[in-house]
Amino acid sequence: MDFDAAKQRRALQSRSYIRLAPNLVHLKTAHGQHEAALEIEASVATVTFYHGEPPQSAELLMAAAEAVTAEDRSLKSVAFEGHQASLPRHISSTGKLDSAILWQWPSLWLPQLSYPLPPVREMTAGRYHPRRPAKPKGTVYQRFIPWLERDITFRVADPETDLAAFHRWMNDEQVNTIWEDAGSLDKHREILEERLANPHVLPLIGSFADIPFGYFEVYWAKENRLGPFYDADDYDRGWHVAIGEPDYRGKKWISAWLPSLMHFIFLDDPRTQRIVGEPRASHEQQIRNLDRSGFAKIKHFDFPHKRALLVMLTRERFFGDHLWVPAS
Repeated sequence: MDFDAAKQRRALQSRSYIRLAPNLVHLKTAHGQHEAALEIEASVATVTFYHGEPPQSAELLMAAAEAVTAEDRSLKSVAFEGHQASLPRHISSTGKLDSAILWQWPSLWLPQLSYPLPPVREMTAGRYHPRRPAKPKGTVYQRFIPWLERDITFRVADPETDLAAFHRWMNDEQVNTIWEDAGSLDKHREILEERLANPHVLPLIGSFADIPFGYFEVYWAKENRLGPFYDADDYDRGWHVAIGEPDYRGKKWISAWLPSLMHFIFLDDPRTQRIVGEPRASHEQQIRNLDRSGFAKIKHFDFPHKRALLVMLTRERFFGDHLWVPAS
């Protein structure tokens, strides 16, 4: 059966799954509801569907493989009893789905797909860099979080619909301690409009089950203020975060949004090999969170406004160590 990426995105947008037992998964997709038994041996999970034959569909098999590998770092690949012929040929040559390849397959999580721009170069503030793609609109990433039993989404910020929440978040005492951007509604409208107009920054709103909880900025490092402080690659990206809703602060929420944001960044452009950050050197809790999430500590340095720590996460580390699964 031919593999259809557009069909796959439609089929998987409403998917969810839950472990009913250590070796039993309940799966819901546009194809219906299925239960699958797992047999795990030597880091390979073999999946057998029962309670009726599932459709001979690559989309369903990839959804099942996601469900099996979403919470277990030890599983390196997934095989399907009796359905190997339905696996997409271009990502499976052995009758198995390699989890590190599966989780780099963007159409499972990105509702909008486009080919990366060819590397035409231009200059910003004296620095040569590739021309950056036009800003998307709407939702750019969606993932079901099984340990929360809800979706997380990232969508491009809108100065009209998101201004009130952004204004409230920036004036939150805890957020302002880090961002130092408290102020008027007009100031915050200008910030959102400037970020949207800036080719090197993508401003995002994060939501759990359609409830907005925080503001994120994803930026191209080479044109950013961070770029001169290290040997920035053309496709390195960095990020900033403000969790505006107090109810969504804490370990269980970080375990979902942090690996999901990193996952989005790596999927958004396959040439991105490194994600960087520059937390305050004194922000011990954030640095501990980054350390548990696979970021290496590179060096301390001084911005004009703060002493910072350069941290870095590589694509090889994220997918090789299955860091979409949070640390236990």
